Amino acid sequence: MVELAETAPRQLRAHARRNRDRILAVARDAFANRNGDISLNEVARRAGVGTGTLFRHFPNRDALLEALMHDRTEALCTEAERLLGVPADDAGSALFEWLTDLVDHVAAYQGVSAVLLAEQDADSALHAACHAVDQAATSLLRRAQQTGAVRADLAPDELISLIGAISWVKEQAPDRDAHVRALLTVMIDGLRTSPPRTRSASAR
Repeated sequence: MVELAETAPRQLRAHARRNRDRILAVARDAFANRNGDISLNEVARRAGVGTGTLFRHFPNRDALLEALMHDRTEALCTEAERLLGVPADDAGSALFEWLTDLVDHVAAYQGVSAVLLAEQDADSALHAACHAVDQAATSLLRRAQQTGAVRADLAPDELISLIGAISWVKEQAPDRDAHVRALLTVMIDGLRTSPPRTRSASAR
């Protein structure tokens, strides 16, 4: 009896984890393939679980999207912390490197760019994730501004709006990577306080 009492909860937890993993796999495929307007009922159907099971794990779309983005958001914030420790002379380059990663992060799933730009309910599952990204962007921007690498008249929310706009373009046209990189280059060059250094013809 003791063994059954110990094993049953483990089996239940394993079953619940499998259900959660199936839901996330279906949602990841839908959002990554620009079918972000899929209903949660349809996600449950494709995952082979009941809607009640889905809502126990993810009470709303924001909770599902936050779970999809969680590991990437965590990695992005960890990278921001690392870049805050680079020498002051590299603060501008650190910001620009991180912003490029941020565009890829935001554009990974359909609808995230709109979420990033929207006013978040403090109780939303996405609020903490968006706030963490905003704080990381603010810290990197402020340091780059303090070192004189980036223009001082840009506010953090303006930077986030620029990133959201470029991410939206990437989200809508995932096959136009060169176009998106060109937009990023224009934005980054506009943030600099001095013209970017170009490689000489012999170095190319």
